[in-house]
Formats: sequence, C-alpha cells, structure tokens
Amino acid sequence: MDPLGRAQLLDFLKKEFSAENLSFWEACEELRYGEQSRIAEIVDSIYQQFLAPGATRWVNIDSKTMERTLEGIKTPHRYVMDDAQMHIYMLMKKDSYPRFLKSELYKNLLAEAVIPLETKKRVFPFMRKQRHSSPSP
Repeated sequence: MDPLGRAQLLDFLKKEFSAENLSFWEACEELRYGEQSRIAEIVDSIYQQFLAPGATRWVNIDSKTMERTLEGIKTPHRYVMDDAQMHIYMLMKKDSYPRFLKSELYKNLLAEAVIPLETKKRVFPFMRKQRHSSPSP
C-alpha cells in the first residue's frame, strides 16, 4: 500500500529482471477496481503486454492457469485475471519479496524511514511504572 515502498520494490525487481510481475499484478488491480466501461480494453491490454506469445513484458504462469485465463478472456469480466494474478502474487511472495527484504535497497529504505511520534509511545499505557507506589497493607 505504500507508494514509496512499492516504487523501491519495483526498482529492485528491475534489477532482478522480474519487474513485469509487479506490473502485471498492478494491471490486474486496475482491472478489478477500474471503470466498468473499460474492462474489455484493460483485459486486452493485459493480454497483449503480459500473456500473448511474444509479449514485451511476458509473465511466467503455469499452463493450467494460462488455459483458464485464455478461456476466460473470451468473455472479459472484472475477475478474469484472478487465477493468473494469484499465481504471480505467490511467486513474488515466496521468492522476490523475501529477497527484497534482505536487499540493501530495502535496508536503506528502512534507515531513511520517518517514525511517527505516536509509535514511539508505549503500546499499553497501563503498563507504565507507577511513580509513587502505595504501601502494601
């Protein structure tokens, strides 16, 4: 959800030659939450960029997922890319993202992060030490 974090992840993925995965995921999000009137146009754009033979930003999905997706785009709808999007999401979750979290790029991002004051307070104020303890009976 963090735009700066996502931009840093995209930079990392470019260096890893897998930026198309995040771009595909984002395009699928646009399909899911975008304008109803543009669904067919967005589906076609996603297909041409990421799934068509010889696509410039081709994503690697398994054959069963590809078959279901190709069958689904014959009648485009908002959720037609869900299987393919989930496949790419899981690839990033299990492989790319953990490597990003170990990267210098991410470590630098954390080092430059601004920590809001409210997070510096104790989480549970009732656990603060009492300044004046009352004598035990």
